[in-house]
Amino acid sequence: MNTAYPMHSQLADLLIDVEITLREGGLWECEQPSEQAMQSNVPFCVDTMSFAQWLRYIMIEKFKVLIEHGAPLPTQCYVSPMAVEAFKEVDHTMLNRLIQRLDKIDQHLSQQTLLDDSAL
Repeated sequence: MNTAYPMHSQLADLLIDVEITLREGGLWECEQPSEQAMQSNVPFCVDTMSFAQWLRYIMIEKFKVLIEHGAPLPTQCYVSPMAVEAFKEVDHTMLNRLIQRLDKIDQHLSQQTLLDDSAL
């Protein structure tokens, strides 16, 4: 990772927190989706995979690539409502921790936009 990008470094730390929470909740060990499933154009790939799969193999992996290359980051990542719906059967304490971590990612990316706008 390129340490010249503090927003990227902070995002990497936040992604680790999400991974840890998913692992602790038993949601990390999900089957890797097929290549065809990963080509879905439907939001969160709900037609081809579980939300846990989407978090692990789509969202986190795409963020890792952006971080590694110092590429521009999205300006928001509002996935908490989907997590609430997808994991409604999961322990509420774990779900609340996951939601807090996902919200931190969104806040972090939104902060990036505010910082960029202040430079104008």
